[in-house]
Amino acid sequence: MLKKLLTISLLSGVGISCADAQTSTDGQTNPGATRISIASHSVRFSDIPAFAALYRGAAVPVMANLVEDGMITGYGVWMHNTGGKYNLRWHLAGMEGTNFEQAWTEVITGIDAVDPEGLEAFNRSVLAHKDEIWNLGARNLESPADASYVYENLFKVNRADLPRWNELWADVLPALDGAISDGLMRGYVVEEHNTGGEFNWNLVVFFDDWDTIDEAQVVFFENIPLDHEIWTMAIAHKDEVWAQIPDMN
Repeated sequence: MLKKLLTISLLSGVGISCADAQTSTDGQTNPGATRISIASHSVRFSDIPAFAALYRGAAVPVMANLVEDGMITGYGVWMHNTGGKYNLRWHLAGMEGTNFEQAWTEVITGIDAVDPEGLEAFNRSVLAHKDEIWNLGARNLESPADASYVYENLFKVNRADLPRWNELWADVLPALDGAISDGLMRGYVVEEHNTGGEFNWNLVVFFDDWDTIDEAQVVFFENIPLDHEIWTMAIAHKDEVWAQIPDMN
């Protein structure tokens, strides 16, 4: 959670309020949710308003039906704030047996049936894209859709070290539980690599406002100082901050 270092390469974020509740569901809080499929897109920032309209107008009804039918447990999208290559983070949450390929096909087919021109315009706007599936692990999370920011702490750890790595983090997470009780963060979820991507462990933390990130960072480094064993095991590390997509109508 090296926020101060991140601000060196900061692309100024937009001051925003929470998106409409319909644009996201709390799929990750569902105890049955054990997987998350993330489609990351890089588009021109000038194309984000058109995407937001397409997402809210065409994609959300389709995804809501998939939740109702039991194909997925939730969905949501976040917009770039700080760090990273991509500026849209669109996800579907599901269970161990969820067929994400089929789910994404249903979403895209449903959008095409409602707004084929909008879908074509979005596809043409995509400059880069990647897909990842993560296993959802330890979590203490309520109403993530109401958070203003999502802070991803991405790590690459040697697979042989992962058992010890998870033991060490099990001792740290209670301090984050305390930070939630103190109002410094809305919650967190641990994501472990399943398919795709460079990193294989991710601590995703949800915040209500930017200022509390600094205060939570104090708690973080009190429990994981730079001489902690955890830092000897991280091969690579990256932070990304995501924000709600504002109402652009």
